[in-house]
Amino acid sequence: MSKGKDKDKKKSKKAPKDAGQTGICVAAHPRSASAVRRAKGYGGLLGAILAIVLAKSAHLPLLDAMVRGLAGGIVGYVALWAVAVAVARQLVIAEVRRRYAELSRTAAAANAAAPAETDGA
Repeated sequence: MSKGKDKDKKKSKKAPKDAGQTGICVAAHPRSASAVRRAKGYGGLLGAILAIVLAKSAHLPLLDAMVRGLAGGIVGYVALWAVAVAVARQLVIAEVRRRYAELSRTAAAANAAAPAETDGA
């Protein structure tokens, strides 16, 4: 009976990451993905430092300041992640548009340079 369960587990393998993607993906773009990762790290670090400094300036005990620092780090991480993804998405779209315009210009120049076919045979 357990052999049947093992067969079902083997059949339900995960699909490849890019199996269903047909559009532009920030995570698949090499520069954007690393920039978003970097921004998340800085956001968490800056959020934690800011929360700890503000808590210590309010004369809270160290443990309470550290707990608030943890919460501030989480908030900073999520906030900067959202901003970084929005900015990266716009940059990737702009890059695609620029490349499309470049290819369109190249194709138009190639069509203009090619001799026009006439029906004078």
